[in-house]
Formats: sequence, C-alpha cells, structure tokens
Amino acid sequence: RMSDYDNGDSVTNKASSGTLKEYFMEEHYRKIAEENPQADNTSNPFLQKPLWVITQAEATHSPGDNEMERHLTVFDLVSVGVGGTIGSGVFVLCGFIAHKYSGPAAPLSFAISGLSACLSGLCYAELSCHIPSAGSSYAYVYASMGELPAVIAAACLTLEYLVSSSAVARSWGDKVVEWLKNEINVDSDGLLVQILEPGYGLSPMSLLVCGGSVILLLKGVKESKEVTNVITFTKVVLVLFMIVGGFFLLQTENFHPIMPMGFSGVLRGATSSFFGYIGYDEVCCFAGEAIDPKVTMPKAVLSTLVIVTILHTLAALALVGMQPYGLISETSGFPSAFEYNGVEWAAQVAAAGEVL
Repeated sequence: RMSDYDNGDSVTNKASSGTLKEYFMEEHYRKIAEENPQADNTSNPFLQKPLWVITQAEATHSPGDNEMERHLTVFDLVSVGVGGTIGSGVFVLCGFIAHKYSGPAAPLSFAISGLSACLSGLCYAELSCHIPSAGSSYAYVYASMGELPAVIAAACLTLEYLVSSSAVARSWGDKVVEWLKNEINVDSDGLLVQILEPGYGLSPMSLLVCGGSVILLLKGVKESKEVTNVITFTKVVLVLFMIVGGFFLLQTENFHPIMPMGFSGVLRGATSSFFGYIGYDEVCCFAGEAIDPKVTMPKAVLSTLVIVTILHTLAALALVGMQPYGLISETSGFPSAFEYNGVEWAAQVAAAGEVL
C-alpha cells in the first residue's frame, strides 16, 4: 500500500534522487527488512518483484526518468509479431512437412500447432495485461517466482532467439545463393559464388543479415519500426500471392490419400511446424515502448497469433493442392510447385519472396 510509504511527503519528492522505479524497489526492500530484521532478504534468490511496484512504476512512467518513450501502437506491435513469425514457416516448413510427415494433411498440422500457440498466447496476453513491463517472460517470472527463476527464464529466452534467428539467417543465406545460381544464372564456379559459399559450413550472407539487423536495432525501435512495417507488409503480400495462386492451380486429386502416414504423421508435422510460430512472444519484449500496454499488449499478441495461424494453414493448403505431396520440394516448396504447373513467372516471384 502506498500509504505505508507516504508519511505525508509526495512520492515525487522522495524519488528526486533517482528514478521512481528504483525508489519503489528500495522502499519495498526496506519494508521487508523492517518486518524481518533477522533475514537476509536481499540475497534471497526467490525474492519476488511485487506487482504494485510494477504497476506504480508504469503509472508514473516518464521518459525523463531514463525510461523508454512509449510510441508503439497495436498496429506496430502486430507488425513486429507477424514480421518476426511469418517466413520460414511458409517458405520452408510447408514443403518439408508436407513431403516428409503429413502429406496433404499438412494444413491440419499447422492448425494443430497454431492452436497450441494460441493457448500459449493466451497466457502471454493475460500476463502482459497484469504485468505491463518490458522483458516478456523475464518480467513475468520475476513477479511470480523470484529473481533466480527470472534469470533462468531470461537465459532460455535468449537461447530461443539465438537458435531461431541463427536458423533463419542461415536459411536466408542459402536461399540467396540458390536464387543467384538458379534465377539470376550466376556462374556456380565464379568468384561471387565462391565468396558467398566458401565451404567449411560458413555463410557470409547469414553474417551480413545478422549484422544488418543489429545495426538497425541499435538505431532504436522508433527508427526501425518503419522498416519493420514495410518488410512485414511485403512478406504478407507475397504470402497472399502464393496462397491465391495456389488456389487457382489447386487440383483435388492431389489430396488423396489425405493422411498417407497416418495421424501420427500429422502430429509429427504439428511438432515440427511449431517452429514456424516462434516469434509471437517477442511482442511482449516491447511492452516498455507500447502505448497503454495493458490494452495494446493482449490485443497485439492474440491478433498476431490469429493472423499467423490463418496464413500458415492457408499456405499449406495451397501448396499441397498444387502438387502431389511426394513431389513437393523440402527446401523450396512454392517455387517448385509453380514450376510443376508451368507458371514460371510465379515461381520466380515466389523464389524472390523466399529471399525477402
């Protein structure tokens, strides 16, 4: 309760020597120390960050307190979530899962994994509403379980983004080289290809895209959100183009047999396709820069998951309808499917979209 700390003085005057958030935390620990003088509370790894501290700090949020300025709307947050999620799930996983696990039932695999992601997203939406603080799962665990579990959660979150971003970067680098050789007809033995494909498991293009992303983020979210919005819009348009094109080329005989590897294959496909949904939780990392996070964060998380699930499911449906599942490419599903149907220009657009 704030009355426990007032003593007739204003909070602002008491916090004049530091930020309001630091003041509230210091007062909280002082209160604990007074109530438990024998306990070394500051060294307790399970000491929780109280919700009222977070709520009060967010209510008195001011950019002048060395805090981030709030400028991200629901549209910006959804753009970040969709842009960070749509990509490998459509361009790579659709073909891989349809060919190897689910066959024509690949849309069902994506729907199942999408439902699982939505259930997880409901938890994120609820927590982001009650704990409108930057940090995603780190902030949530800090308030509910303590400091040590929060550090472990932060390490896992960092590892998740490290592995997923490196996988996407490597896939992008390989796609660029493949696009240059197959679509631009660059000499496979030429100097350019030797530089971009030096061997020994190295991928200079992956390093380039990672470095460019870091530089863009260092400029700040406010400056990079325009780039994010443009990239997201471009990717969504390309995915919609492939979906519509696939529906025009759809042949019902390609859906037989519907589950060539049984329902277990569908579940294996759902397990693999969940990788395509990684990214929606990064929306919660931007709570510190979101306008009215208690309202915008839940809307952004759930909207991101609904949009991504629909796009993944429709894309998988279009792909398996265009080509027999046994002939679908595991690495370049849509370009090869358009080529199979004799639509070369659409295959080139899809191949360029994989690079984007």
